Amino acid sequence: MVSRGGWWWRWWCCWAWWLAGAGSGWGAVIPPPWVNHTLNPCAAESWQLLLWPRDSSCHRIFTQGPCGETQEFYFNVAAGEGQCRCPRGSLLHPDSRRCHSRFSRGPCLPREYIDRYGKDLRHGEGTCRPFDECPPGQVFWPPDGQCYQHHTRGPCLNGYLIYVNPNTGFPDCGCERTVMFSNYWALTGLCFELFQRGPCLDGTIFLYNATRGATQCGCSPSILTNYHQDSGSCYELGQRGPCRPGQLLAFSPDTLATRCTCRPDHALWSPNGACYLLYSRGPCSKGHFFIPATNGTGKCQLYPCSGTRRYHPSSDTCYRLGRRGPCPLGSLFIYDEDTPLRGTCGCMPELVGFWPKDGRCYEVGSRGPCPRRQVLDHDKTSAKAHCICDLRKGYIAWEDDSCHLLNTRGPCPAGQRLMVKQWRPLTPVCTSDPAVPLTLEQDTPGADSPSQFQMSNSVTAARGDDTFNVGDTNATLAPPTSTSLPGPAPAPASTPGTRSGRSMSAGGEARGLLDSTHFLLPEEDDESSTFYTGHPEGRRSLDPWWGTPVPPS
Repeated sequence: MVSRGGWWWRWWCCWAWWLAGAGSGWGAVIPPPWVNHTLNPCAAESWQLLLWPRDSSCHRIFTQGPCGETQEFYFNVAAGEGQCRCPRGSLLHPDSRRCHSRFSRGPCLPREYIDRYGKDLRHGEGTCRPFDECPPGQVFWPPDGQCYQHHTRGPCLNGYLIYVNPNTGFPDCGCERTVMFSNYWALTGLCFELFQRGPCLDGTIFLYNATRGATQCGCSPSILTNYHQDSGSCYELGQRGPCRPGQLLAFSPDTLATRCTCRPDHALWSPNGACYLLYSRGPCSKGHFFIPATNGTGKCQLYPCSGTRRYHPSSDTCYRLGRRGPCPLGSLFIYDEDTPLRGTCGCMPELVGFWPKDGRCYEVGSRGPCPRRQVLDHDKTSAKAHCICDLRKGYIAWEDDSCHLLNTRGPCPAGQRLMVKQWRPLTPVCTSDPAVPLTLEQDTPGADSPSQFQMSNSVTAARGDDTFNVGDTNATLAPPTSTSLPGPAPAPASTPGTRSGRSMSAGGEARGLLDSTHFLLPEEDDESSTFYTGHPEGRRSLDPWWGTPVPPS
């Protein structure tokens, strides 16, 4: 028999266990930002209440509250107070002060829709925008700005067709039996395009029987555009149907019959009669890729690119991904998701070098959209592109972020020159004792360094008898002290796997601005001088690039 003291002990243990588990769970919940009694006194009554600063009244968040009709009351984190806004996916019309779904007609005139259109609009506002002109028999679709044929699927979900709603006069996706009687399938109440598979079984297509006045699934040799003679069945054009992988069913006007053809970006491999994706491995052996030959056929060829380089068919050249390469200004050479061995030109916000102000992409290390004396760089902390002084041409940022040429007076007092005091962090200094200019010397990799280092030319900074690795954390350009030994300083030791100007990672390499560069000193106002290109063209120069030695007085 268990004593009362034993039961008490068990209850105490259960209570302690529950308090510890539940308490830790409650402590892990992060309260929303408006549950701050200083910013929102209404939160003392309920966490769902929010203060309206105009009259100090309390209203439930995410409801209409004190806002106008169709708006919602929410907490603006940046402003630290409750404000009004339109629900997600809708815009506020400035004239009516009501929210309307984006791309809808709203308060606009016929053949107009509401969208973010105009330079004078504030955030969350929209105005009326006219339809684009479409060819006869087609409908303009505002969400994507495209034109689609009447009573086709277009941008609609399966079972719905695009049409002009007779009640609103606005483009819509739907299935109106009275309007689309020749596309209506009574068994499901959905609409499908004619001569496509639709709701039918494989080998039959969706048809309209004018005699019966109803739709049906069927196949007949008289339907020349869809009848496949070898299988005796009917298939939708532009689909695989009875064809082999990599092929589509097409109609040939010359023979008045259907035949199987290769898909776009595919070519025929004659040995087995199959079609394969161009610029992929296809039927080729390892290390080869499938390229166009003649008469719609393909052939295997040794893949010429390696590492982060991809093949560019138009120029028959390999280019490094993320560089401008053969692309026009504002786009970069990027990975083609459809053909992994081929690169393409493009620009997207996810790319390093994307410049939001103009929506274009620039190569890191180039001038791009930056002002004179600056180049584009990628900030790893913010994951955004920004402009910095072009250190490769000898320009360094002063305290006011202005760029000045090293070994010149720059922002310094009379009689002094601008020099580098420390590399990391990069610290400029005004000094009157730069007897010898700072030069860049070649840093030879160690014998046992990885192969990718052997082909590079990282640099070290040197002045007089002192040599400094560009990238050393605490290296400074202080003049030699009286305790320094005479003669040239020993060369910095080469450490396998590391070098200045570049950091290696398992996923690839992160290149710095002082890596594999060409150093030439341009004139103060000469922007056309050759300096860093990032490409094989251009000669390398390790001449002094921040001036010439100051003659003795």
